[in-house]
Amino acid sequence: MTKQPEHILEENLVNQLQELGYKKVVIKDENDLINNLKIQLEKHNNTTYSEKEFKQILHQLSKGNIYEKAKTLRDKVTYSKDDGSTGYIELINQITGVKISTR
Repeated sequence: MTKQPEHILEENLVNQLQELGYKKVVIKDENDLINNLKIQLEKHNNTTYSEKEFKQILHQLSKGNIYEKAKTLRDKVTYSKDDGSTGYIELINQITGVKISTR
């Protein structure tokens, strides 16, 4: 087994992901991270969130201890839509997000 510097390993992984169709995202600070989270959640749930709605979602994610947060990630999170109705957001696709090998 050969050893390689971590940055080369990381570059190779990013290149492989890009070859599979993933887009490289540059995250410079916390604001970029939060904006990317919003974009990814909107794609995953096929919707858009207003600033008010997304703040509620972030609040739900920040509540509880580590065990409660892990449960939140697995459950659907509720929030109040701007029109007054209740919205549901899935954070992780547990159906296709888990692959079980039969080998």
